[in-house]
Amino acid sequence: MGIDFIRRCAPAFRKGLDRRRVELGTPHLFSRSIEGVPRAYAAAFEAADRLVEGDKLCVCLSGDQVLALRGLCRVAQFISPPNDLVAELRASFGEACGVVQTVHEMASIAEIRIC
Repeated sequence: MGIDFIRRCAPAFRKGLDRRRVELGTPHLFSRSIEGVPRAYAAAFEAADRLVEGDKLCVCLSGDQVLALRGLCRVAQFISPPNDLVAELRASFGEACGVVQTVHEMASIAEIRIC
């Protein structure tokens, strides 16, 4: 009775090993593709200014402040901008393009990615 059970289960066990061997043989298993996702920064906006995900804005440096502009109108102000953002803006003559990634209506905060 024991040998019959082993013979009956053995083919399924081999099939399972064969599937894993095929999975291990595929080249995409051990390859790493790191996606470079730009960092998003928080910016406060007024309730009257309507920001929508995907809006393209101009991000500029004005003294110590980092502002987001739509055309010539100020739309948002970055909340305590990090030093690396300020340094990157200074290196690009004070201007960069940004895209609204997420809008938090209740908090009046938008997450803006620098392109």
